[in-house]
Formats: sequence, C-alpha cells, structure tokens
Amino acid sequence: MPEFQESKMKKVIKISALLLLITLSYQCKQKGESAKEGAVNTSKVKNTSILNATSIEDVKALDDEAKRQLGENIGVQAYIYSIPIVREMLFRNKFSKMVADVNTANKSFFSENGKDGVHLNEFVHLRILTNHYFESGVTPNIDTQYSPAFIDVSEGPIVFTVPKIARYHSIQITDAYLENVHYLAGSNKEDYEGNYMVVKPNWKGEKPSSISKVIEMPTDIGFVLLRILNTNEKGDTEKVIAIQDQFKLQSLNSFLGKGKDRYPLLSKEKMPIGIEFYNSMLKYVKAYPDLKNDTHFWFLMKQIGIDKNETVDFNYVDPNIKKGLLQAIPKAKEILSWKARTRGYKSKSNWNIDPIGGSYNVDVMARAEFAVQGFVVHDADQCQYFHRYYDSEGNSLLGGNNYTITFQKDQLHQADAFWSIVAYDAEYNLVPRKDLHYAVSDRSEGLEYNKDCSRTIYI
Repeated sequence: MPEFQESKMKKVIKISALLLLITLSYQCKQKGESAKEGAVNTSKVKNTSILNATSIEDVKALDDEAKRQLGENIGVQAYIYSIPIVREMLFRNKFSKMVADVNTANKSFFSENGKDGVHLNEFVHLRILTNHYFESGVTPNIDTQYSPAFIDVSEGPIVFTVPKIARYHSIQITDAYLENVHYLAGSNKEDYEGNYMVVKPNWKGEKPSSISKVIEMPTDIGFVLLRILNTNEKGDTEKVIAIQDQFKLQSLNSFLGKGKDRYPLLSKEKMPIGIEFYNSMLKYVKAYPDLKNDTHFWFLMKQIGIDKNETVDFNYVDPNIKKGLLQAIPKAKEILSWKARTRGYKSKSNWNIDPIGGSYNVDVMARAEFAVQGFVVHDADQCQYFHRYYDSEGNSLLGGNNYTITFQKDQLHQADAFWSIVAYDAEYNLVPRKDLHYAVSDRSEGLEYNKDCSRTIYI
C-alpha cells in the first residue's frame, strides 16, 4: 500500500480529525443521538458474589447490578443491530428538511420537485457536486452527482426507467437496513437501459410486458441512490442535469397510464435521545422486520421483558435495566467508532480495505459500522474503498498536520470509471474549504510523476 507520512508543508488544514478515503469505481466497458449515563450506586455492595452475601441488602444490590449489566449488554447489541434502520428513517427526514430549507433560500442546488421537501418514491436530483455545506455525515464523494430516493412499495410496485447513456452511472437499491438489494447499471452487465419494477416481499402479480425485470425487496421500504459521473470539464454539470432528468421513478399505475402519483412528504423527525432511542428502534424494527436476523434480536428483547407481540414503552422497564440501556448507547458508539477505524483488526499499513461491501447478510456489525460511517456502501465489484485514520507512525490523522501519500510505480491507481482521494472531518463531512477543492482525482489538472515514476500527493 502507498506510504503515508507527515510532511513539513506550510499550509495547514484546521480540523479536529481527518479521515482519508480512496475510492475506485468500476463500470462495464460496454456502456448524533446521545444519552446521560445512568449512575449506579454500588457503594453498598460489600461482596461481589451472591454466595458471599451476608445481608438482604447485599443480595438486592448484587441483583440490581446484575440487571444493570444485563441491560447494558443487551442494549449494546440492540443498538448495533438497529442503528441502520434508525439512521435510515432519520436521514430521510433530515434530508427532506435540508432540501426544503435550501429551496426556500432560492438556491438551485436541487431539482424543482423538492421545493417543499422530499416525497416518497421520487428522485430529488442534486444539481451540483457535493460540497461542505451539505453536512449529511455520509462521507460523500466529489466525483458523481447524487439523486437519492426514499422508496415504499407497501401499497404497490414502483418502476425505474433507466435511459441509455455513455458515461458511468449506477442506481443502488438498498433495504430498510441499508443492505444492498440490487444494482441497475454500474458494473452490472445486464441491467442497463430499460424499465425495472420493484415490489414488496412475497409480491404476487403479473409482470407487464414492458417491464424488463422484477426486483423483490426484502422490506417494504428502502433507500435508492443514483450516481452520475461529472467529468469536471466546463459545462459538464449542465450535461449531467440533462441526463438526470431522463431517469424516471413512478408507481406502476402511473407507468401504465392509469393515474398520477400522490405520494406523501417525508416527516421531519429528530434523532431520539436517551431511552427514546429504544422506543424508536422498536417501532421501526416491528414495522420493517429484518427476517434474516430478527430471531436473535427478539430473543434478546425477551430477556429484558420486551415481547414482540406487545406494546412496550422502554420508560417502564426495570429501572436498573433502564440504567444499563442508557449506558449502552455511548458504549455501542465507541465500539462502532473503533470498528470503523480498524475494521476490527490491526493493519500493518494502516489502510483499511473492505473486500465485501454493502451486502452484509448476517454481519450486523459491518452493517452498523457502514451505516454510521457511509450510510450506503457499494458492493466490492462496484467500488473499492481504502480508508485510513492513522499515519505511517500509527498516530491519528490531525488537521493541524500536513501529510504526503506516495504511490510507488507499481502501486499507481487504476480504475475503469474513476478514482479519488478525499479528506473528511470527524463527522464524516467534507473538510470545509473556500475554494471548494476537496480531493485529488483522475480528473485533477497538473498531476505529475516523480523521477522514479512514483507519485506523491500532498495534503
């Protein structure tokens, strides 16, 4: 892997922390919750074992502590299991508010259909490349223009119309837990131009002859992201906008000419705080079950008195279990932060490489990690991510330092579609810059080689 070293450059990037991401994308060549920790008074516990207890007070204190530990242990697992769907539901509301606020300020950043916010089952096109003003916390790239859509197929199928275009593009379809379900275009050699119908789980119906393929969702809701490459050439943003408008998303009835769509606006909920996180978690997990993994989840819930078939408010669980649940939230965040930085193991080069991507199957830890760090993640055959949080000496990357990345001759980056090196801050947003220059990429002007044919990039 390329060497990463601190340099003595005079220019300084001032941020609290720095994350670097190298993205390689491929294309078929034929085309913040928080909680106060509940303090537990263990001063009365004279003995650490029930076998050595000498009074009823000792027994009660030990029992209370055991219940607190149970709540904490189960809370950590529940948080890791459910944070993707909680994040998906809250991001849709945060994004809808962002779009409405930006359009109210008469900024032409989004397509006109987002003027009052974001509706279900419609694309909202970002008319420019992402910049640091879009504080979405999802490690956005600066290579493609985004068009997100929040889908719900519970009341009927929806149809994507994909045009024939001669540049990199992909439509990534994920379920309620942000796991990849299917790709249209990208490196998918089959599903390029055509009409693609997305249906709910166990859908029974007949495919119209004008539909190229039926895609069955594992959950009623999901998130979709259209990416279209912007070459950074003069006038290319306008070309991308024209291409964006050729993509369509509508109900099957509208596609067949049987009526117009009237999908509701997304609500604008805020991130639940403290014990309310668990109430929101339960609401979403019940409404949109993850059938691959929910058996174990509900087994855990049963251990703290939560039944799948009953209406439960976590405010009324045992107070010691509740204390443990509150303490679990910051602990789960710490675990996911560690996992994001190291992928769970120590890399000799301090570069973290993900060989699998966003098709997690039963790996709920990886699913949670990527939901927090990147929201949705490409499959490995679509894109390779190289992350790092530490320099070559093992020290955390800091905005007050300058660094160099050196690629040896045999390490030079190759990709069919594009590559880029991007810096993010501690909240996974682009590092603020007045010149809006956030990355070095295959489209950057003035890239030079060293005398030995290696390449050094300065940060």
